[in-house]
This record gives sequence, C-alpha cells and structure tokens, in this order.
Amino acid sequence: MKIDRAGRIPAHTVAVALLLACAAAIWIPAIWTPFWGDDYVYLYGARLANQVGQSWWQTFWPTQPLQFWRPLSQEAWWRIVEGAMVSNARVAHAAALTLHLMAAAAVGLAGAALTRASDWPRPGRVGVLAGALYGVLALNALPVHWVAAVNSSILVMFTGLILAAWMAACVAATRTSRLMLLAAVPALFVLALLSKESAVLTPLLMAGFMLFARAGWRRGHVATLAACVVIAAIWLALRTQVTAPPAAQYSYAFGINLVRNAVSLVAWLFNVPREALRMLAAGQLLPALGWIAAVAIPVAAVWFLALRGGIARLQPRQWLLALAFPVVAYAPYFPLSWNSYAYYAAVASMLPVIVLARLLDGRRTVLVAALLLGCSGWLAVAGTRHLDHPGLIGRARWAEATFRQLEQRPITPPLWVQVQDEHRFYAMGPYGLAWRLGLPLSEIHQVEACPQRPGTCLVIRSDGR
Repeated sequence: MKIDRAGRIPAHTVAVALLLACAAAIWIPAIWTPFWGDDYVYLYGARLANQVGQSWWQTFWPTQPLQFWRPLSQEAWWRIVEGAMVSNARVAHAAALTLHLMAAAAVGLAGAALTRASDWPRPGRVGVLAGALYGVLALNALPVHWVAAVNSSILVMFTGLILAAWMAACVAATRTSRLMLLAAVPALFVLALLSKESAVLTPLLMAGFMLFARAGWRRGHVATLAACVVIAAIWLALRTQVTAPPAAQYSYAFGINLVRNAVSLVAWLFNVPREALRMLAAGQLLPALGWIAAVAIPVAAVWFLALRGGIARLQPRQWLLALAFPVVAYAPYFPLSWNSYAYYAAVASMLPVIVLARLLDGRRTVLVAALLLGCSGWLAVAGTRHLDHPGLIGRARWAEATFRQLEQRPITPPLWVQVQDEHRFYAMGPYGLAWRLGLPLSEIHQVEACPQRPGTCLVIRSDGR
C-alpha cells in the first residue's frame, strides 16, 4: 500500500479500497442465487448437446435457426456450465461474478489507454479508478444474478480490451508493439460479435475514442478500422443465415417507446433499478419514488462534486463526445417495443465512468464520491435482491422453493400444468420442470384447466401456491 511522506494513505488508494469493499457487499451474495428462467432452457439444450457429443463446430454454426446467434456467450458457455461446472448454480454464479470483475478490469484498461492517448496525467491511476467505479454500477445486477445474462459482461470485457488495444497503439513505443496491438483488435472484435449482437457498433465506438483523444490516424489504424467494418458486414450476412425473426418483445417500433427507452437509459446510468421503474408503472408511487431518489440522488451528487472544479479538465469537444457515446452504444435498444433491461446500458456506461475517474483523480472529493456511488449501488442491488414476486430475483427464489417441494412428491407423467400467472411461471417454465423433476420435456403440458386424463396436474395459482 502506498503511503505519502506524511505517513498518510493517499485518498485515491482509500477510494479504490472503499469501492472494492462496496463491490464485495453488493455482488458476493449473488453467488447463492438459484438457476431460473432461461437458465433452464440453456441447461437443457447444453445437456442434450453434451450427451450426444455435438461437435463444437455445430455449437458455433447451428443447423436450426436461433433467436440469438451468440455461440460464444450462450451455447458454448452453457456447455461449459453443464459440463465442467456440473450444472452447479453456485459455481456458475461465481463464474458470472468473475466475468463481471474481468469486465471492470477491461474498462480500467480502456480508461488507462484513453488517458495516455489524451495526454492526461496518471493514466494508471485513472484506469484503476474507472474500473472500480464500473464495478459498483447497479446496471450489472442481472448479469451477476442471472447466468443467462453473462453475455453482457463478456461483451463489456471484449469491448474494453478492443478499446484498450486500439488506443494503446496510438502511443506504442515501437512499430512492432503498435502492429501487435492493432492486430489484436479484429480478433477481439470477432469474439465480441460471437458474444452479443450490439458489438456490431464497436467500430463507431473505436472512432469515437480516437476523436475524443484527438489521436493521429496512422495507416495501421485506418486499415484496422476498415478490417473491423468488413468483419461486421460478413457477420451481418452470416447472422441472417442462422437466426429466426425476433420474438414480439424484441421487435422494433418507432413511437412513444423511443422516449420511454431514452428515459430508461438515463435511469440506468443513475443506478435506478429496473424494479423501481416497474413499481412506478404499477402505481406504487411512494415506494418507487423513494427508492429512485435514494439511488439517483447520490449519483447526481457524485457528478456535481466531480464537475465542480473538474469540468475544465475536458474540452468542450470531449464533453460532446462523452454525451454522444452512450447514445451510440445504446442505439440498438432505443427502438425496442417492450423489453428493456438495465444491463443493456453496460457498454454505454464505459466512457462516462472513465470521464468521472478523470474528473475525480487527484482530488479529496474522490473519497466522498466513492462512498456515495458504492452506497447507491448497494441500495439498488440489495433492494432488487430482497423484493418478492413480481421482482425477477424474488421469482427465482419462489421457483427454487417450489422445485424443492415438488422434488419431494411423486410425479406420475405426463405432467399437466395449469398456470394463473405467466410472469411467475416464467421463473420455472417447462424446461425448469423437466430439468429439476427429471421428466422428458414431451411429458410436460401447459393447459388452461386440469384434464380428466392419467398423469399429474400441477396448479400454480397467482399467489404462487
């Protein structure tokens, strides 16, 4: 630990330690989250793939159209969860937390590289602080609590590494190191594209970082960016061959939903949890507004402290680019007709936290900022974690408790399932029942009323009983 000449620990070191402690309090409890929802869909598919010895080539190039072509962060990932992790929920969530930490580290590397390319002082320190700040953002709640959402952390990790290598090449000491860094960018870009569709915007983000730092465009940078554009075009063409039309909740519309999703983006960047917005939409005004205020006001205070005395550290052009970056990164999600999750803004938050780290670097206010942001993240995530249904993690706990009860009872197939609340049942689903009860999926039927036929009928009432 670094100590100054007066025997004091620097404020920056204390702030990073405080953020790490907050991150531990926020995220370690997530390890005990059970599998739920889409987890069971992917587990079931992964077990079938592993049992028949499906080739890894087919994992990356499926024979049947998929809703999402994310072979690295979904199909391959779940084959590892089902195989190497023996379908253990605790191990899988620990791995999800590790991926989140790796994503935060990649944000830190990108911050350090951007700082160096911008000719700002102390790039290493700014990078460490940026990674620590990203690590406590509440918008990462689902990727840590829901194994099916780790594609977000994987995408941020690859995006951070791409931007770090891209900007580091601007100030590389030798031609060889510059070429090696630039050569890594297209390879990382391929991995990002195989993890999540929104990675296709990465070339725009790369150009944005160059404009932000006002770095010189060398021939190698132009060639690398052109190669990434070609790769994106090839990927788009291949994607049309292996994907089916999107489900209704992922369809695009151009109406009031654009405003709703724009407001959501601002909310995500201010640590407002999705559950608070759901409560607001459901008419629970007082608890929702109280929760929103409790998490958003500290974030607003952090930005106030950072801007007061720090606004001149960025040029007007850089401020415009800092505001434009989240809009560009979030562009695929503005037209979504219905679905909107906070982790969609994970990449969009990268440059804002780097800018925040730059504004706070070397100032005593970094301690207060770290405490406020850490407490805001904890209030958002811990509150989400402790909500009962219709909260997402509350549904997961309900599903796990129900599964354990059903596992103690004799089930004679076929299993007929009468459901009164589809949202609650989503946490279990037919795949979850098949997985946990050891039944063939073909023996599980969702019906409107229990039939007068052989088998077992499971009635799930709206109250979950």
